[in-house]
Amino acid sequence: MTNLPVLIDTDQYQREGFLTLPSILTAGQLVELRQESDRLLELCSRQPERYARRIEWEIDHLAEEARRGMEKTIRKLEPISDLSPLFTGLAYSSQVTHPVEAVFGEPVELFEDKLNLKLPGGSPYPWHQDWVCCWRAHTDALITCFIYLDDADEINGCLWVIPRSHQGKPMLPFKLGSRFEIDPAYVDKNKALPVPLKAGEMILFDPYLLHFSDLNRSRVPRRAIIYTYNPASLGKINEGRFPK
Repeated sequence: MTNLPVLIDTDQYQREGFLTLPSILTAGQLVELRQESDRLLELCSRQPERYARRIEWEIDHLAEEARRGMEKTIRKLEPISDLSPLFTGLAYSSQVTHPVEAVFGEPVELFEDKLNLKLPGGSPYPWHQDWVCCWRAHTDALITCFIYLDDADEINGCLWVIPRSHQGKPMLPFKLGSRFEIDPAYVDKNKALPVPLKAGEMILFDPYLLHFSDLNRSRVPRRAIIYTYNPASLGKINEGRFPK
């Protein structure tokens, strides 16, 4: 793997709620991880009943006019670390954990892991806060590392963030009828910032940070492996994420 910068700008992370880092992966490793992504996709697609608790389908998140041809397309696989020694190894590599440890000031434990596929035509992830929509039963001492396996831009659905929206740990209300999407009245899109990155590059962000990714309007995938960590002093607090 390539070397990370020695110094992590923890002040910038605390101020803005996110931080981007140069590629942590070599070209050869990217090839291996894409192949492993394809293997997991094939495995779960071939046995959807067995892996049903890990699969999120595109058809459930696309507007009606965009569903044609997407009936059997997987949106997300979660968790994957118990299915893939390769992705498990990456999760515990210093190249990924070092910046998180720098922010927390201590070693970390893996809290969550997932593979977001966003294949061509893949659905948006609306504006949300990870803590508010997903993790209230656990600590909010969490940092997510979002590592792209493909180049990501505004056409194929790169991440957008609203810098500093995490400050004060706001718990913004949901859109009516949703338990995921934040009420648009509380999202200042004038402050939204796209974060296009190259394959192998990483963004880490706070669980209260408002973020979003759009529809993949390209003919290429925008795959990303996502790891979330908690301070090791809290222990292994989310081992129950693994399906029985």
